Amino acid sequence: MNLSVRAFIGLAVIMLGSTGAAQQEAATEAQKKEILRLIEDLALSEKKAPEGMVLPPDPPELIDNVSDAYRKRYEGCEAAYKKLSTFKKTAFPFLLEYLGDERQSIAFRNHSLSQSVGAACFWNIYYQLQDLPQNYSSYGWSREGRDGKQHPKPYWVGTPFDDAGRLTEWMKQNQQLSYPEMQIKCLEWLLEKEKTIGAADAASYFENILPLEIRILERKMETGAEVKEDLARLRTALGQKNEAIIPAALLPSKNSRDAKPAPEKNPPPKRAP
Repeated sequence: MNLSVRAFIGLAVIMLGSTGAAQQEAATEAQKKEILRLIEDLALSEKKAPEGMVLPPDPPELIDNVSDAYRKRYEGCEAAYKKLSTFKKTAFPFLLEYLGDERQSIAFRNHSLSQSVGAACFWNIYYQLQDLPQNYSSYGWSREGRDGKQHPKPYWVGTPFDDAGRLTEWMKQNQQLSYPEMQIKCLEWLLEKEKTIGAADAASYFENILPLEIRILERKMETGAEVKEDLARLRTALGQKNEAIIPAALLPSKNSRDAKPAPEKNPPPKRAP
């Protein structure tokens, strides 16, 4: 990226920081320099990333006779993405400014149709704020709800930023929040979606709903909220798979659980084997 464009982005970031609320973690000059360098390292090449249904760039281990240059640049993308996450909210203004960067990067989300630098910046913020616990959900497009039907998993068909229109607008509306408060807001969005689907059984509740409730309390503790006892109670319930804790409204109705197929009238005689 040339110096004039870099200077423009730097000015825009400074302006965004100056108009933010007091909760905005301002970057030092050294942090700005490193964050911008890391975002540049997200570019696998200077070419524009292709659009539409295209496969992402292959990782080096899947390429025969891969060049050292390709391996170094690909692994540099991975390292930069990981390092950017450590800056948390401090890096957000810079990542937002690069959302429109169309240079080729690598895939940071399964089934994503874009592998641009801008997409990498989006997913970096998304995964930091969504903050999913490891024991939440299982791989797959859909799951069974309390109504017995299959429902797409919420994180495949939406994001916490959709109601605001897009990520940049969501950030403007919530810039007064601290980093853990942003995480709580995004987790509560997902929890509400999961509760709307409900649970087909107790196992589904322990996989798709309770882990989110626990993670929200963990983040609330970071803000100083008095939730220690509630957190311990939910952790114990999850560890013991205590079904008594499950709200009845999230499970199939008793009638639907107890319903059994009516016996056939005058069933045909069994055939001899």
